[in-house]
Amino acid sequence: MITSLTLSNFALFKKQTIEFSGGFNCLLGQSGAGKSIIIDALSFLLGAKSDKTFIRTGEKTMRVEGVFEGISSECKDLLTDWEIDCDDEIVISRTLSDDGKSSLKVNGFSVTAKMLQMLTLKMADFCGQHDSVGLLNVANHLSLLDKFAGKEVEQQKSKVASLFEMLKKVRAEISSLGGSDAERARQKDLLKFQIDEIENAHLELSEEETLKERFDFISSSEKIFESVGEALEKLTNQRENVTSNLYEAKNILSGLSKFHDIDECRERLENAYYEIKDVADVLETIKQNTDFDPRELERIDARLDLIKGLSKKYGRTIEDILAFQEDCQKRLDDLEKSEETLSKLQVEEDKVSKELALECENLTNLRKKYAVDFSEKIMQQLADLEMKGTKFVVEFSAAECSAKGADGVKFMFSANQGQDLKDLHKTASGGELSRLLLAFKNVMLGKELVQTVVFDEIDAGISGITAGKVAEKLVNISKFTQIVCITHTPVVASKANNFVLIEKNVVDGQTISTAKNLAGEEIVLEIARLIDGGKDVSTTAIKHAGQLIGKLS
Repeated sequence: MITSLTLSNFALFKKQTIEFSGGFNCLLGQSGAGKSIIIDALSFLLGAKSDKTFIRTGEKTMRVEGVFEGISSECKDLLTDWEIDCDDEIVISRTLSDDGKSSLKVNGFSVTAKMLQMLTLKMADFCGQHDSVGLLNVANHLSLLDKFAGKEVEQQKSKVASLFEMLKKVRAEISSLGGSDAERARQKDLLKFQIDEIENAHLELSEEETLKERFDFISSSEKIFESVGEALEKLTNQRENVTSNLYEAKNILSGLSKFHDIDECRERLENAYYEIKDVADVLETIKQNTDFDPRELERIDARLDLIKGLSKKYGRTIEDILAFQEDCQKRLDDLEKSEETLSKLQVEEDKVSKELALECENLTNLRKKYAVDFSEKIMQQLADLEMKGTKFVVEFSAAECSAKGADGVKFMFSANQGQDLKDLHKTASGGELSRLLLAFKNVMLGKELVQTVVFDEIDAGISGITAGKVAEKLVNISKFTQIVCITHTPVVASKANNFVLIEKNVVDGQTISTAKNLAGEEIVLEIARLIDGGKDVSTTAIKHAGQLIGKLS
């Protein structure tokens, strides 16, 4: 539940912290004072679409921060998944600048708008005359019915989900073995083609690098021939024969071997002679073997193209291609050996399918049983709220089998006796929907996860006995869930256990809204203002207000 809400430069509020308690929190104040702004701020904090028009005039940035206690295990699990520290309290803050920049944080950790909505969806509901709380969204109706049904349906859903996962697993294994006979034949043909294509290429691991090097050599043969020939000329030219000169030089020094330094030089010249002679021999061989052969170049080019084509389909390198071939061969062998396994899996598939269909049918029957009880309880609640001619029915339709069963569910509603049942969102008026929401919340007491429910003038347009009934329903809800409620109805306001007064004043030419928690006679006075409808209140109104809240006899 929310324990405090701090607004900074949000609409008419400059800097304000509002304290909330468990149970029934009531926001009081004259029309236009800023009560709905509090709801807008809370909605913004919990993930509603940002709106720069809420930034207070003259300011650049607005900020809203809320402190929440008693966090559900489901919310804690989410925060743990996001690696956000959390104990029994979380702090959510959200800022928005006039340039559109925003910041969302949970316990000081930045989160995305989607993450914030995932979290807060499990924390609070907003209920106004035009809010659906899931009721108007057909996609939510099945889960709402299941929440009402509780443990028995959840256990049956668990059976269905387990069988559905088992069926998926069996079908995945069948698919891995080729599925139907036709699909198996197609897979085998494809695998054989791929194996043959790679096999017929007769690839060798280091082949591509060798081919590329040879291709470059032949492409450069003319330059190689010229350069090697020129180098040989320098080494073997008769007039300046390097090797002959080295040979003669080392022979001249050979007679001075008793002198160590000279003999060392002779040895080095001898080594140089043999090294250069060897280089000359190699260059001569290269020169003799250098010949531009367009046919060999064409053959190498075609071979490289073949390897390139295979690499596009089967792997970046020859090693990858050969590994792919090996994998294809293994899959082909498995397909050819798997007839018996496939037959067993198909028998298993048929068995699990039948079990799943039976358990889905059992789940449907359970849901239908609870749907009758759910409808009756909703209609009883509506009768308590002076809507005695209404009908509420849970309509079932067949759906594709899934882990949730094989049911489509839709809430149908008729507000007046003799009228046909229609989709809830097509027929309920604002006033009818507000009471329907109250009825729903009372029927679902203790069955929902949210810990805070916000009612924004849900009692608008009602009075007398109905207003009293609305007050009773709100009190019932507040025993299980924190309520934050805006109301102008005295009997509704009188049932709260925490009162916040919102006032609007002009200070130094600026309009500023403020909020304060009320106590004692302040509460009686504000309830009396609701009774009299003005700033000045009569003694009678004060007495009546005291009686409503049980402070006077």
